[in-house]
Amino acid sequence: MIAPKGRDLKYILGMDIHKNASRTCVAVSAAVSLLAAVAVAGPLVNQLGFYPEAEKTVVYPGNDAAGLEVRDMNGKTVLTLDAPMVYDWDYSGEEIQTFDISAVKTPGTYRLFRGGTYVGSPILVGEGVYGDLVKASLKWFYYQRASMPLTLQYAGKWARAAGHMDDKVIVYGSDAATGGKGAGKVFNSARGWYDAGDYGKYIVNSGITVWTLLEIYENFPKYADSLSWNIPREFDKLPLLLEEVRYNLDWMLTMQDKDGGVYHKVSTLKFSGSVQPEDDTAPRYAIIKNVTASLDFAGVMAQASVVYRKFDKAYADKMLKAAESAYAWAKKNPKAFYKQPADVNTGSYAPGNEDGKDEFRWAAAELYRAKAAAGAKGDKAAAGYLKDLKMNAFTANGAWWGDMNMIAAFRVALDSAVFDKDLVAAAKKTVMNEANNLRAVGDTSAYRLPAFPWSWNWGSNSAMANNGMVLVHAYLLTGDKSYLDGAQQCLDYLLGKNPMDMTYVTGFGYRSPRNPHHRPSESDKVDDPVPGMLVGGPHLGKQDIDLEGKEPWKCSNYAVADKPALAYLDNRCSYATNEVAINWNAPLAYLAAALEAIYNK
Repeated sequence: MIAPKGRDLKYILGMDIHKNASRTCVAVSAAVSLLAAVAVAGPLVNQLGFYPEAEKTVVYPGNDAAGLEVRDMNGKTVLTLDAPMVYDWDYSGEEIQTFDISAVKTPGTYRLFRGGTYVGSPILVGEGVYGDLVKASLKWFYYQRASMPLTLQYAGKWARAAGHMDDKVIVYGSDAATGGKGAGKVFNSARGWYDAGDYGKYIVNSGITVWTLLEIYENFPKYADSLSWNIPREFDKLPLLLEEVRYNLDWMLTMQDKDGGVYHKVSTLKFSGSVQPEDDTAPRYAIIKNVTASLDFAGVMAQASVVYRKFDKAYADKMLKAAESAYAWAKKNPKAFYKQPADVNTGSYAPGNEDGKDEFRWAAAELYRAKAAAGAKGDKAAAGYLKDLKMNAFTANGAWWGDMNMIAAFRVALDSAVFDKDLVAAAKKTVMNEANNLRAVGDTSAYRLPAFPWSWNWGSNSAMANNGMVLVHAYLLTGDKSYLDGAQQCLDYLLGKNPMDMTYVTGFGYRSPRNPHHRPSESDKVDDPVPGMLVGGPHLGKQDIDLEGKEPWKCSNYAVADKPALAYLDNRCSYATNEVAINWNAPLAYLAAALEAIYNK
């Protein structure tokens, strides 16, 4: 395995300066400091609840010899458990006892008692416990839309004016401001989602995000078709999930040049302050065509052509043609990796050790399947994609924006009717080895959390959600419920079964983030953050800590925990632990949707 890296450090350091940052970021309350520094001495549990047939675990920090009672709301004891063994959890430095209350299957509300004393918060067992979470995590993408106003009818109190129309995006290097000559080449690159807490739009991160959202539709179409939430409609024949995704696909299509190459991103040259979108008026640039962006574009456009074909054949054909053109450009320019220009300090989305093999692997898999779906499986181009895929063996690497290997393995493993048996066998082996490694860790972990040491990195919460996706795919391949139990444990962690005793999703649970690093939420004068956002989560990088008091855009020295599961700060200045991002929200939505779809048949 190769440890996934977090979002590029140059994306942030010294550049993400808020207005009034020295006042707001340094003034972190002692209560928040304490929360980030110590574990909570009480039962830790998924604060949204459980399906009746789901595995249900409660973590209790400490080594108390007392057992645990589960009582219904009439005071009747429905389950009594003796004290379990005590385990150490290195990631928090705690002694832990884990109680399994899975025997409680009757729908209802329950309370926990220890030594006759009520402890913790009520626990819900029932149907549809994650339905609102799924909808909110998907609705958030509407709140991330560029180039359109968010009106009261759809956005509620988070309504805002349109920003970043992006109808005159400048090609980087074609104007005097970026070292070029002349007035600058421009094109229309409207629509799309803001990537994270900033206002950039990035092809690489859009690629894995759109793939994840489309995977919800591909794996659970009946459930996805049933989903409904409040967004404006343009394409009434599309399911709502595909309507939202199309808003970003339309933007991605604008990023392809006539020669097939795809620009890396649209952004200003420097990050804006903490302002509303309409107030970020600096020039916007389309920056540098490259092989990684082109292949990520090719992969997701090919996948989308399959998904959208039954709804809009012309649109599907357009995307497939664009995907093939981008792949051809990448084949001609295999060493054209993105290098961040010196005068650009928005996100780079370039891990620095690229060889392009994982992107070629994924794009080839998606293109071969797309050609088959379009009735052209036997043509020369399809044969070339299959040949490329066979010559580029799967590796053990897990999925994140910097490595698309596991996504390629998912595609081939689940589409056994399209690919030959040797490729399918290799893909299944890749997925199942990763799933078995995760399950082994989860089964022996004090917190029952399937997480590797390298999961604790920038965006650790997305790593937990992506681990859950691996386990869901293993369940889909085998029908073995133990993999589904492992996925449940990943979601449990994100929803409260963690040392912070909080959900990491804004607006959900008994305790949730209030101050995410997210410019629209920071600047909208609304006390509540936009709901449904998964914050990045704890880790020891501490890139946002101001140890010497010389960098006012950073946090003062509060989140000083020396354990990765404790190093979290609910403050807008903590971009390393409390930012949000589309590629983090997408696997949260997938994981919650998968459990809803599987249990609520």
